Amino acid sequence: MCHRFQTMNIGKAHLRQHPQQSEHSFLTVNAANHHRHPKDIPTTRKGTYHRATACGMTMFIVMLVSNWMAYYWIPSFILDDDGQRHLQLHHPQPWTGYHALVPTLQPNINTTQYHVRIIIRVHHEHRELVQGLVHNLRHQQQLFGSPTLSMDFALVPTELAGVPVTQEIARDFWSNPLDPFPHVYAVNLNESFFAAAKDRAASLKCTSNEAKEIARKHGKNIVRKVCQYDNHVYYQATDVAVQELLEGCDWCTHMLVTNDDNGYHPDYFRETLLTIPLPVKGDEPPKKKRFKNFPQKKQQQQRVLTVVEERRWDLVTTDFTTNGFYISAELKLGGLDLGGMLFSKEIVSKVGGFIAALPAKPRAIDAHNADWLFAEKAMIMGALAMVVKKLLFFHN
Repeated sequence: MCHRFQTMNIGKAHLRQHPQQSEHSFLTVNAANHHRHPKDIPTTRKGTYHRATACGMTMFIVMLVSNWMAYYWIPSFILDDDGQRHLQLHHPQPWTGYHALVPTLQPNINTTQYHVRIIIRVHHEHRELVQGLVHNLRHQQQLFGSPTLSMDFALVPTELAGVPVTQEIARDFWSNPLDPFPHVYAVNLNESFFAAAKDRAASLKCTSNEAKEIARKHGKNIVRKVCQYDNHVYYQATDVAVQELLEGCDWCTHMLVTNDDNGYHPDYFRETLLTIPLPVKGDEPPKKKRFKNFPQKKQQQQRVLTVVEERRWDLVTTDFTTNGFYISAELKLGGLDLGGMLFSKEIVSKVGGFIAALPAKPRAIDAHNADWLFAEKAMIMGALAMVVKKLLFFHN
């Protein structure tokens, strides 16, 4: 009787096999492979658990450090004081206040260059909308080329809850290593400012009779916008950014004030600033003076003169939509919207601000209509105004 003996390698552990499991099955081969490379795997479930835990903790720490660096660390090349840099070492939060901003272009009287300060009024729940609006408008700068058009952005919190939001948005732009020279800053407002602003606006609150009159003339929805919104406070905050434009931005040529949920056609600045025809007196083409009394030779030496000195538009607006309804813009109350009006810095300095445009004894309805009153005062003070009959602005 022949007995079959199974030889066993003393250096290898015996691999038990299920009776119904093929010796070439995946589990058998996998177990053999693991046995051949014992150093590549933990030998116990406890070892596997500890190794996985260590790996997970390492990844978690790396994520925390990355997030911290993204929010608080600014690349060293931004901190360089050589040349004109936005970030100043002595300024702990360069994204707050306009002092760290420097001109993005050097004005040249021999070239046509424009720099627009875009003042964005920020609601504390609209963080993502602000970022999208900034990118949308900056695309127009990149599209037309910075020698012709440049811009920067002032973020204005319209209430106390928006102060940390605007600072966080501006900080994100400043700390982005892919955009080392950002042109976004948060207007430096605080709790004491808003407390004082509300005190100044307290006398403008709607009386019951005013609310009824507004509802009768304009509807209940307008009552909410006039009597429940702190419009006077909003424009006080906006005026801080306006004063910073006038006092601290020598290189600015224009101002655009808008809300964070507004939108613009990609050709907005092309149509309102870059390609718009120059104004002429009386909407007539300039006339040429003739020199009939001079000899022909001397006449040829004389230059042709124009009657009208060259000027540029002080106020340009466009057709727009509001809540989805198309509005054909007109230079009158109800025919304009704040976000659609591009002002020259020269006329802004003459008007002074939105609160300065209000009547001597303003009421709540005047604060609501401060954008129109600003434009009206500008035109009274000689602003050249133009309506571009194209849909280029979208008010929400």
